[in-house]
Amino acid sequence: MNNDKKAADTLKWMAWTATIIGALLFVFNVSDFRSENFPLMVSIGFLIAGMNIFLLSTVFRLMNIRKQEV
Repeated sequence: MNNDKKAADTLKWMAWTATIIGALLFVFNVSDFRSENFPLMVSIGFLIAGMNIFLLSTVFRLMNIRKQEV
């Protein structure tokens, strides 16, 4: 397994972790839905970060495929 694939797999696990933490925080804090609810805002941040990390994981995989083709 090369370093690019390891990096992509690590990013995938980090993304899942961030998404799960965000979902759990969201479930427990959604009843008080307002901008002053700090845990709710953090949970939304974790959900957004998880999706961005998934995107980076996909980019790493695509770069690896492109490198192997050339």
